[in-house]
Amino acid sequence: METVSPAEVEGRYANVREALVRDGLDAVIVSGSEYSGFEGAVRYLSGFLIVHRYAYVLLPVEGDPSIVFPVEARYVGEHGTTWIDEQVFVDAPGAWLRDRARDRGWKRVGVYGL
Repeated sequence: METVSPAEVEGRYANVREALVRDGLDAVIVSGSEYSGFEGAVRYLSGFLIVHRYAYVLLPVEGDPSIVFPVEARYVGEHGTTWIDEQVFVDAPGAWLRDRARDRGWKRVGVYGL
């Protein structure tokens, strides 16, 4: 397994956050699946290798990222490969993401891979 240094991770986040600020966004949702593609973007931001289900990385301009999975994905894949501390398993990932944005007062959220 590839090891990514904390400095590299922070550099990746800084690059994405720079684009978010430039475009007037509060956060971005990066979605990927083995079936529809974009799994490389999820892995780039989280370290997680998608196996059979969707994963969503939520990266705010300020604050820590979250990685969100459908509840059944708890038993698929090696979740220990992600460096993101907040791992969320929910029945409705879209509703969780919507509620997080609302609770944080975000007005504009970008999407990639949806």
